Amino acid sequence: MCGIAGFVDGLHLVQTPAVALDRMARRLAHRGPDGQGLWQDEADGVYLAHRRLAVIDLSTAAAQPMTGPSGAVVVFNGEIYNHDDLRSRLQSLGHVFQTRSDTEVLLAAFEHWGEACLDHLIGMFAFAIWQPAQRRLFLARDRLGKKPLYVHRQGRFLAFASEPGALLALSPVKDGAKVDLRSLSDFLSLGYILSPKSMFADIERLPAAHAGWFDAESGDWRVWQYWDLAQHFTAPRLADDDDARQQFSRLLESAVQCRLQADVPLGLFLSGGLDSSAVAAMARGQDELRAFAVGFADSSFDERPFARLTAAHLGLKLDELMVQPTVGNDLDLAFHHCGEPFADTSLMPTFRLNHAARQKVTVALSGDGADEILAGYPTYQADRLYRLFSRLPSWLQRGLDNVARVVLRPSYRKVSFDYKLRQFLAGRGLSPQRAHYWWRVVFSDAEKRRLLSPGVIAELGDYDPFDTFQQHFQTVRGADFLDQALYVDIKTWLQDDILVKADRMSMAWGLEVRSPFLDHRLVEFCARLAPSAKIDGRRQKAILRDVMARYLPEKVLTRRKQGFGAPTRAVVRTAPPALDPDGLFRQEYRLNGEREDITYKGFALAALNHWLDGYVRDVRDGDRPCQQQNRPKA
Repeated sequence: MCGIAGFVDGLHLVQTPAVALDRMARRLAHRGPDGQGLWQDEADGVYLAHRRLAVIDLSTAAAQPMTGPSGAVVVFNGEIYNHDDLRSRLQSLGHVFQTRSDTEVLLAAFEHWGEACLDHLIGMFAFAIWQPAQRRLFLARDRLGKKPLYVHRQGRFLAFASEPGALLALSPVKDGAKVDLRSLSDFLSLGYILSPKSMFADIERLPAAHAGWFDAESGDWRVWQYWDLAQHFTAPRLADDDDARQQFSRLLESAVQCRLQADVPLGLFLSGGLDSSAVAAMARGQDELRAFAVGFADSSFDERPFARLTAAHLGLKLDELMVQPTVGNDLDLAFHHCGEPFADTSLMPTFRLNHAARQKVTVALSGDGADEILAGYPTYQADRLYRLFSRLPSWLQRGLDNVARVVLRPSYRKVSFDYKLRQFLAGRGLSPQRAHYWWRVVFSDAEKRRLLSPGVIAELGDYDPFDTFQQHFQTVRGADFLDQALYVDIKTWLQDDILVKADRMSMAWGLEVRSPFLDHRLVEFCARLAPSAKIDGRRQKAILRDVMARYLPEKVLTRRKQGFGAPTRAVVRTAPPALDPDGLFRQEYRLNGEREDITYKGFALAALNHWLDGYVRDVRDGDRPCQQQNRPKA
């Protein structure tokens, strides 16, 4: 796990390229605290940088950028979990290896199979490979989007980096940087930005499961999707039987076991929920495996009692951390490391959990992804309930909504009943697809029109973030609606929220986080499962509960879904950012926390305010971005 950056400058836009490359690398220092490597070919105008987090083969021989026998040069962020198997296969084909690193295996695989090497990789990755003989650059990102890759291109100039802040170290990127209004609309609607956009108009993310070739001679940039999850959702369903459970169990155990490879201390996150407990159970027997959990004074957010129960049952040593609802410097640092506006309210506890784990280990396993592949969120039950609700007369639906608005007062409890009921009733009259989108909406379209300035509204025109969701729904339109919703959430919520949060908050501390549930072989298998294996009546993630019955306590198996939220009422804003150089907002807009739970709206405004402050300071005013190095104590 590392940070990568570089550029191919066929236009000679960068005045001092070696200095600029070093500056890019230093802005990724938090991602790779164990070393920095720079490589350049001035004749071709190619510059590559790497920040190293040493996990497998800690020797200097495994450092990057790494050059292969053909002259190809790689910078790589991530882990290839099947590198031992690939090494053996490539050795049988005549390849000779100098290190035990997965980086050298990746480079050899590329030199042998070319772009088809992607079909052989099991892991999480974002990498760039320069081929000097062909004068072209290859970029690729893993199937689910666990590792980020941002790209800026103008003609024969292309730059890439693990985070947008590193790209802004280049004057050709920074000088033209401006807010992407469609991304602003995404953020206000959802609290995150939909791929491939970023908050900067001229910077895009390479989408998950995509790769691209950049030709330094012509400036051509060809991008394609190399893995298609949709075909597994539309394939014939697997039977919901014991054979399916056995296959699922084998795949999950294999996914966990291959992620236990490391030459550094390793641990896991344990909330006491089903997902993290399942990972812990499948990792049983690992020597000196540590578990980490966070808690809050507010009992509705505190998961430590269940974490203790699971840890005791599995014989794990548990490290607990109490987190305050808001610690100013911590929150600023967490927002800062996102690089873009990001409003997931679990940001702060995730930030602190990763920091606590990094004091003891370098690698941690998480339960991320189980809810998206096995229908674990309450929104999937809401979809089912909505079909019944939609049959009621419209006057009754409207009446229930009006009564809820008058009678219910915000409790500000964790995903409270009052919040869920208000959100559900406000979705009346929507199509099933639009309702599924609505369950996670932060600011409605009407609220955005009151919040954004007339000029921004006019420029956005008919842009609607839901259109991206609708396109994904159409891709799997022949599948059961539950599977359609799961596919949509994998392509949006998982890729652009959950995995962004996991990457930025772990890399802020130089911690590598691995997600066994997102092993692509397991994801493909679950996509083909019958809907009843995912939701069976009121039982969600049914197949996982069945498989885990032999490993986990009954209280964990039957525990209601909580999620990893945090009490954030103390940090919400009720007005738009005051610092608004581009005239994005109407300043008279105000939130009323007495009438509704404004947690998510107010947290989004707080995140946006922090990002705009950095945008003005770093981009608009022309100052060098402030890389905050002061970090809270453990």
